[in-house]
Amino acid sequence: MATKNRSVSRPTQGIAQNSVASRSTEHTSTHQPDEQFADGHARISERAYVLYEERGRDDGHALEDWLAAERQVRN
Repeated sequence: MATKNRSVSRPTQGIAQNSVASRSTEHTSTHQPDEQFADGHARISERAYVLYEERGRDDGHALEDWLAAERQVRN
């Protein structure tokens, strides 16, 4: 028995226009969260290095120092 292939028309034009419109507004934002993330990351990194130095530059505790620095910076 032969089967027929039916093409189904889907309204994609409205979806494409909405996604283009939303992408165009992304580029006009100030990207403040990105700047805040970079600043917070830098502060955590600096604090983690201080903790590393206070530990006597003992390797093997990078994650522990990073998590402690995160807690200290965010509080």
